[in-house]
Amino acid sequence: MKFDLKTPWGRAWAWLYAMLVEHNFTNLFRFNFHRLSHEAFRSSQPTMWQLRRMVRKYGIKTILNLKGANPDSAYWYFEQEQCAKLGVKLVDISIASRSIPTLERLKRAKEVFETVEYPIWMHCKAGADRAGIYATLYQHFRLGIPLEQTDQLKLWPYGHIRHSKAGKFDHLIELYAAYHKAHPEVGFLEWAEKVVDLDKIDREFKPAGLASFINDYVLRRE
Repeated sequence: MKFDLKTPWGRAWAWLYAMLVEHNFTNLFRFNFHRLSHEAFRSSQPTMWQLRRMVRKYGIKTILNLKGANPDSAYWYFEQEQCAKLGVKLVDISIASRSIPTLERLKRAKEVFETVEYPIWMHCKAGADRAGIYATLYQHFRLGIPLEQTDQLKLWPYGHIRHSKAGKFDHLIELYAAYHKAHPEVGFLEWAEKVVDLDKIDREFKPAGLASFINDYVLRRE
């Protein structure tokens, strides 16, 4: 579906679609905005008013849209428009919350944090899972924090439910931490590329049924 923001009717329809179908109205009640460091922030998908306010307040230079480029999303059209008006670089990154990132996506995250202009602001839909994964990788790749010491995948204050299907990355961190304790010379990317089978870990993960029901059907997380 292509949205036309050039006409009043087109903008009105796109706004209603973004607010209701894409649940952007929930940000009016729970923004889930948090500072990671002096140069990085994370949140759920901001309304356009929140986007303008935070960009100006914190001098944001780059926004990482962890929902990925999506021509069927009215929200994506509005975000592109607002970033262009504000002079902010929008980087669309596709990452899933219910599967372990591929090696290519892990390497891509490292590349992003090495090349983007700071300060950055990363967001997904709810700001709990995909934002948590990328915030974790930011802490590890950019700040040099050991993965087992990162703190971005938590129920409070972010809303991450680790025992649901969204807990696969938590499980991956635990596996790497155990291996790294015995092999401190092996970095995370090297381990992911040469030591383990990421697809196998993804397939063998066993989520708790109730946690997944809450995450998928009650909270309607992507």
